[in-house]
Amino acid sequence: MRPLFILPCILLVSSCVLGPEPGSPDITPPGAIRGDAAPHGASFGDKAWRKVFTDSTLRTLIERAVNNNPDLVAATYRIEAARAQAEIARAAWFPMLNGGADASSNYAAKNAGQVAPGSSRHSESYGLTGLLSWEIDLWGGIRRNNQAARALLLGAEFQRDAVQTSLVAAVASAYIDLKNLDERLAISRRTAASRRESLKLVTSRRDGGVSSDLEVGQAEASLYQAQVTIPATEKGIAAKENELRALLGEYPGGVARGGSLDRLGSALHIAGGLPSSLLARRPDLSAANQSFQAATAQIGVAEALRFPSLSLTGSGGVISSELNKLLEGKAAAYTIGPQLTGPIFDAGRAKAGVKAAQANASIALAAYQKAAQQAFQEAADALHSYQKTGEIIAEEAKLVTSQRNVAGLALERFQGGASSYLEVLDAERGLFTAELDLADAHANRLLAVVQAYRALGGGWK
Repeated sequence: MRPLFILPCILLVSSCVLGPEPGSPDITPPGAIRGDAAPHGASFGDKAWRKVFTDSTLRTLIERAVNNNPDLVAATYRIEAARAQAEIARAAWFPMLNGGADASSNYAAKNAGQVAPGSSRHSESYGLTGLLSWEIDLWGGIRRNNQAARALLLGAEFQRDAVQTSLVAAVASAYIDLKNLDERLAISRRTAASRRESLKLVTSRRDGGVSSDLEVGQAEASLYQAQVTIPATEKGIAAKENELRALLGEYPGGVARGGSLDRLGSALHIAGGLPSSLLARRPDLSAANQSFQAATAQIGVAEALRFPSLSLTGSGGVISSELNKLLEGKAAAYTIGPQLTGPIFDAGRAKAGVKAAQANASIALAAYQKAAQQAFQEAADALHSYQKTGEIIAEEAKLVTSQRNVAGLALERFQGGASSYLEVLDAERGLFTAELDLADAHANRLLAVVQAYRALGGGWK
């Protein structure tokens, strides 16, 4: 038992831990998110997605996506895989005990000369053994490996949250696009019906000798211009429905529509909040933070491989030539003692491993810095887009009103014989384009809300 006396000394030495202590990257965020009207107030990203997307139809679609989307399901299983790896790393703290059992029957050949005269050529052997191995964390490699595994587990959880954030935004954006296509289709059908009536008017005037064949041809071309947008828009609607169903984790098919989404763009207070809170709120940044901490911990693991490892090993059991005497006290045997192993010459392999781990930590730090910069850029772009799309809607609404008045006056002048049908065509084209642009502006306003919500780290709570 004397080899066991060195165990307290071993545990005392094992308090040494190599490598840097994992921690969050040290970066200084900007003083405020550009374009934020309330930089010190509550952030829009703090709201739960059910509080943001209050339309019942859209909320149902998001819930279906959260429950069924394959990417989100896979991200959830990545958490389970990371948790299992963390449990494997934790097991290294404890001894490993293996057991075995053996039985053999030997018969020696008479001509082999291996058996003394008068002795039996037949012999039997039975044994039950246990093998103990316990690596002492002499240099902190096991501790660092556990830290890396726990960081990767947290990173997998944050990655799952990041996938959900993107998924919620993708479903909301696709639904907004779908509603916009519905509006564009309604405008196209309404315009085609109006131009069909105009064609009838011009045709009757030509038959009465007031208009010409040229004006009839112009009216027909104007009608066909509106009609061709109908199947093109219907094609876009079907593709957008299929895209939305794929996000829901379902096969292609139709998608139910709800009411107006105007409240999404008008009744919400879009604010960025504290820049430091953005770093903590966005799950992709938190995942990048954990990746950096895991890479930093791996430096200590690589450092520990350059030094000797110490294990407490032992084996024990019972051995007997007769099965009925196997469990007797005289059959017991054991060996126990420390085992020290370490590299003598590895051609610089362990040293290169440390350099590789340090480089990986630097790569992870650069990735985090890039992700942080991109997060502030996305947030600034989204806030600016939300502000400017509101101004665009106001101007587009004025343009539609003006174009509608011009189209009415042009038709009156044509019917009174004061102008040609060309003025009517120009006015109708301007009105058609303005109405489509206004529909797009409303959709862009709503999309800006969704992008601001995603950029500010909302959608995963």
